[in-house]
Amino acid sequence: MNIKSLLLGSAAALAAVSGAQAADAIVAAEPEPMEYVRVCDAFGTGYFYIPGTETCLKIGGYVRVQVDGRSSDDLSGDDAGYRTNTRAQLRLEAKSDTEFGALGSRITLRANNNANDTSDFALNETYIELGGFRVGYFYNYFDTGLPGETVLADDRPYNNGGEGADTLNNSIRYTYDGGAFSVYGQVDAFNSQAGYKTDDAGNADEIGINGVITGKFGGVTADFFAGYDFDNENAALASTLTAELGPGSLGIFAAYSFGQNRYFDASEWTIGAEYAIKLTDKFSLTPGAQYWDKVSLDSDGDFDGGDAWRVGLTADYAITTNLAAKATINYTDVDNGTDSADKWDGFLRLQRSF
Repeated sequence: MNIKSLLLGSAAALAAVSGAQAADAIVAAEPEPMEYVRVCDAFGTGYFYIPGTETCLKIGGYVRVQVDGRSSDDLSGDDAGYRTNTRAQLRLEAKSDTEFGALGSRITLRANNNANDTSDFALNETYIELGGFRVGYFYNYFDTGLPGETVLADDRPYNNGGEGADTLNNSIRYTYDGGAFSVYGQVDAFNSQAGYKTDDAGNADEIGINGVITGKFGGVTADFFAGYDFDNENAALASTLTAELGPGSLGIFAAYSFGQNRYFDASEWTIGAEYAIKLTDKFSLTPGAQYWDKVSLDSDGDFDGGDAWRVGLTADYAITTNLAAKATINYTDVDNGTDSADKWDGFLRLQRSF
């Protein structure tokens, strides 16, 4: 009887201990639901949805290392020699659909270690878009250029006393895009002088208007630009034509200026051409040439003589995905009617884009 009681008591004790341990067991919590980043393909490649929103974000930019060189002094008074520069650029683009059309914005930050903005990132092209409207800080027509590095749309072969192309301004633009045909009108507030635009400061009229008409016909694209600078009371005209031709792409740029202005006043007129030859999937060569007529401006802002010409060659090589090398060499000859000069210039660039 005693043995039976002992066995029963032991079994009861074990059951009680097992029950207590089961009650105190640690149970792992269910994982919190996680919202993974979703790809947004409504606005092209590289966009993803910002978690919890219907806004699509794209992050991009590049790191560039470049060595520039030139052979001798020229009429601008710049020294001969070489320089090195490393640049970083970061670009953020956000887009979403609205009842008024696509709402977009761009923020571009850029810094160089051997240029004016050497210490911190400086604001580059940054704007808001809604439907066909764009407002903010963005480039105009003369920054587009051709694929090589010889033909100069936004620069001059030397300093001729003009304002220089003012390609990045606070502006407002409306674009109508009909596919094969597009047109835009734009108003620019030129940024040559900071602060308030007042009559007392003599800079109240630093406004320009311009427009571009573009047509695409198969492998041919042609455009026509017209702009007017109210401060200088002068206009500029320009046109670019690109066409797929044989193993490459032909580009022709021409411009005419009525006098000193902030759109184009490198000369009274200019014409240049480049032909980008794709030799392999990774390697291309682009020879180019340009001529300027009447490169000198007098004190009244009128052209009064001189000419210049420039020839060069640009090589592009895609080392691997998102890593490319570019090299160019150019020869420029300038005669401003009083003095003449010639020089060689070029650069070697390595750029990693993302």
